[in-house]
Amino acid sequence: MELSPTTITQDAMRQQEFAMLLAKASPERRAIFEKLQGKQWFQHTDFELQKKLLTLPRKGKENYDGFLADLAARPEDIANIHVERLVDVPRGKFAIVPKFEVSRIDRPNTRFTYEYVSWNTGPLSGAKGVVFVEKGGQLSHFIVLKGEKFATGKTGFDSVGGFFDKGTDGVNTIDDLIRKEIAEELGKPDIAISTIDRLGSLHPDAGMTNAKPELFAATISFDEMRRLPSQPVNPDIEELASGPVIYPLEALPQVVMTNSDGFFLSTIARAWAKGIIPPPEPLVGKSVIFSPN
Repeated sequence: MELSPTTITQDAMRQQEFAMLLAKASPERRAIFEKLQGKQWFQHTDFELQKKLLTLPRKGKENYDGFLADLAARPEDIANIHVERLVDVPRGKFAIVPKFEVSRIDRPNTRFTYEYVSWNTGPLSGAKGVVFVEKGGQLSHFIVLKGEKFATGKTGFDSVGGFFDKGTDGVNTIDDLIRKEIAEELGKPDIAISTIDRLGSLHPDAGMTNAKPELFAATISFDEMRRLPSQPVNPDIEELASGPVIYPLEALPQVVMTNSDGFFLSTIARAWAKGIIPPPEPLVGKSVIFSPN
């Protein structure tokens, strides 16, 4: 089938427009799009959606390079599913939801859609963890957060930590992020952190999101804990109100059974496996009474 001159002109104009946009992009984004342009699904994607990806923000906290880099690294065949093309890419301030048309490899004419949720930073979305308190060479307390959560519309438990907005507010590494978040969320800008143990990464919901944040266990001294303000003010005006809750270490089994925060539960399991916190030996063979509410 021969293409009409009009079609050829439109394709040429689109290629020229895309090339001009790409020339204005950062070196990092140009490198990402060199990989994307080699993907068949990207080539089959509507031109306007291609432009939408190319022109996603990359300033400050709204930097989508992490999402795009992960998108370019994804395989085109996943198990028995072949990715045909991108059909939509709605986004908010922090999250983006690429929606794809896919087909069955064994039945190419069977087509449907798949989507997932990504933070703008991509899989390395940030870090979450628990702050422990050391007294006389032994752990005596642990600190979690409790406050309002926008997604649930309710008060709930949370772990210390936040998004990895690399290059903003002096944050360039995960350790920078951990120190910043502990200082902000415990309300003490000059807090002295004794240790930070990195506990690996976590898939909070592999069926819904590509997020793979880091987990950590940090320690502060008992004297430092005593200097924490009773009503800390988080300087991040975009975060909902929350505050630290301090528990004695012996309350850990009860808190584990009533705290529904997945980051907290995973951190405690990793901290126990790594020997940072002792196993609850007095409770071996015993049940813990708790209320699911």
